[in-house]
Amino acid sequence: MPESAQMKLLCAIFIFSPVFAGLLHAQEKEWPEVEKFAADIKGVIWDLRGTNSLKHLRYDGEKIFPVTGNGMNQNPYKEHAFVDVGVFQIVFGDTRAAWYFVSDDLKLITPVNISEMVEFKAEPGSVIKPVKNFPQDIQNVVWVGRNQQAELKLRWNGKELEVGAKKDSWIVQKVDAVVANRRVLEAGGENNSLFWLVFSEDGSEATWVKVDDIFGGHASTNPGKAALAARTTGLSPQQNDLANHAEDLLNAGEKMRAATLLRELERKNAANKDALKKLQARFNLLK
Repeated sequence: MPESAQMKLLCAIFIFSPVFAGLLHAQEKEWPEVEKFAADIKGVIWDLRGTNSLKHLRYDGEKIFPVTGNGMNQNPYKEHAFVDVGVFQIVFGDTRAAWYFVSDDLKLITPVNISEMVEFKAEPGSVIKPVKNFPQDIQNVVWVGRNQQAELKLRWNGKELEVGAKKDSWIVQKVDAVVANRRVLEAGGENNSLFWLVFSEDGSEATWVKVDDIFGGHASTNPGKAALAARTTGLSPQQNDLANHAEDLLNAGEKMRAATLLRELERKNAANKDALKKLQARFNLLK
């Protein structure tokens, strides 16, 4: 089978999954490390960047609330889960959820809207260890999963992500991937689609998610500084807010997070040549 046809088939297999059936029950972790993380972010107000309507969040120890600009809790979300250390999830509906990735110092947050997911476990017999040095600590571990279409396997070989699917026989494709966040590899697919492979801190699990949008954010005690106007950048107000946040990240030495947001901005503005040129000049240090 030609390589392009293989990739099309792999993308079709991987993005087809029963998205949120039993999701919260499967994802909620009650490990001591996760409970400590939940306790650590209690009361923190997160200022979200690049979002359309949800601008502030807070967890009060029991529920997660959208928060008004003057710090007042609104109606809490009905469903949330602490997915892992540094990661929590809010479910907005049957086909839409967001994962929130919090930095170790609890100053930064990366919200990601997702619409598909497949869960993986380390293959029996694999040597796994807590993920402290990423992605080296997950190198050559084989991850196995399945959805309604096929048996699935993944492996990071140190240079590329090997993606395999078995229907009648195994199809394997090597995919370029980059580190996008804490314990996260990012890969692109057909039609400008985007996928994140998120690894658990203990090294035993991984989750493949189809990413619709990537945003930014920070604790309210860690305010942003960059303030270029949208009329200058040529971006929409939301995208401009995200670009300003990316500049703050770059200036703070957070190159990995800044590069992730730059890729997202480039993806969303591929047809806006003027804005794209200005973005690439503004963030030339990331090239």
